[in-house]
Amino acid sequence: MAKAIRRPDRGTAGQPAAERIAAPAWKLRYAPHLAYPSLDHPMYAASVGSADPIDQIRFFADLGFAGIEDNQLNLRSVADQRRIGRELVRRELEMGCFVNMTEPRNPPLWGSRDRDTRARLLRELRISIETAKRVGGRHLTTSSGRDLRVPLALDLAGMVDNLRELAPIAEQAGVIICLESTSETRVPGRLLHRILDAYGVVKAVNSPAVRLVFDIFHVQVMDGDVINNLARTWDAIAAIQVSDNPGRTEPGTGELNYPNILRFIKQRGYRGLIGLEHVMARPGRSGERQALALLRGIDDAI
Repeated sequence: MAKAIRRPDRGTAGQPAAERIAAPAWKLRYAPHLAYPSLDHPMYAASVGSADPIDQIRFFADLGFAGIEDNQLNLRSVADQRRIGRELVRRELEMGCFVNMTEPRNPPLWGSRDRDTRARLLRELRISIETAKRVGGRHLTTSSGRDLRVPLALDLAGMVDNLRELAPIAEQAGVIICLESTSETRVPGRLLHRILDAYGVVKAVNSPAVRLVFDIFHVQVMDGDVINNLARTWDAIAAIQVSDNPGRTEPGTGELNYPNILRFIKQRGYRGLIGLEHVMARPGRSGERQALALLRGIDDAI
């Protein structure tokens, strides 16, 4: 697991720097997103006043967060990736999950046994490894479309075979292929829609370089029983992401009992990042302030 990074006590969102007052340190290591829902409209665009990733990183550091995530990192220029990496070092933030794919469509590749497809998966992995080097990252969020012409069991077996081939390359490079199960209603047509299917693949591959990113929203929608599913899959979890249901909005706006969930995670001794991968329930700066206030209240309660 990556070394824990010291988090400074910083200010309160939505205020100019000079007006911020010291806030208590967070109990868990939260990581907001640089490009969610999109590159042009990151999570805190209104508060920061810019979509530039460096401005975003500075804002997150001032709030005492531990790191960042960026689903679009592989789509950024090499120059921007290097800028991000330098600023993370400067601000003592950790790079969290980014997507292990250079095209957004997510075609049904991972279940295929075709030689050309496996070569393509290898090329994608090597691109992600180079990206990870530039930003000091390790966690590659990985999902796949499903080939509906193939029974699910065979598609999953194909994924296991491909991961067994690529895992040694990832391990040697010091990165982790993090499988993510996703909601069928929000992200249809994926190979991994159930958290226990993803867990089964990880256990079958049996490599420290293949683990899970446990997205609490997706698990709630597809499987429910979030705390028990965390417990069942705990030995395979490399990263955790949070948002609320319905709507994939900020924690505290939906049906999930986040104080209880995060308390369980903290009691288990988790020291990785908690990725904040959500949209805002309300638009604009007031919505961003609300999201931060809700997170502070949840964190205080755990």
